[in-house]
Amino acid sequence: MHAVVFQVDMKEGWEGKVDAELDQLVTMVKSVPGFVRGTWTTDGQRGLSFLLFESQESAQGLADNASMPPDASVTLRSVDVYEVVRDV
Repeated sequence: MHAVVFQVDMKEGWEGKVDAELDQLVTMVKSVPGFVRGTWTTDGQRGLSFLLFESQESAQGLADNASMPPDASVTLRSVDVYEVVRDV
């Protein structure tokens, strides 16, 4: 398995838009072949998501096409792909 880790900065007023944006994002991510599961977190200023995929190709494909529209409630800080060495 491989993980895609996104780091974002939360924009002012993000709370009012996050549910709709995540609903749309989850629908899109679930359609990617090999998607296993995902977790989205925030401390109110920064966000971190951890998405698991069955293959490196699926994970890298998502990472390579990652972007945020200008009106999104977050600004993309980084996207990285990691090999999962253990999952419990």
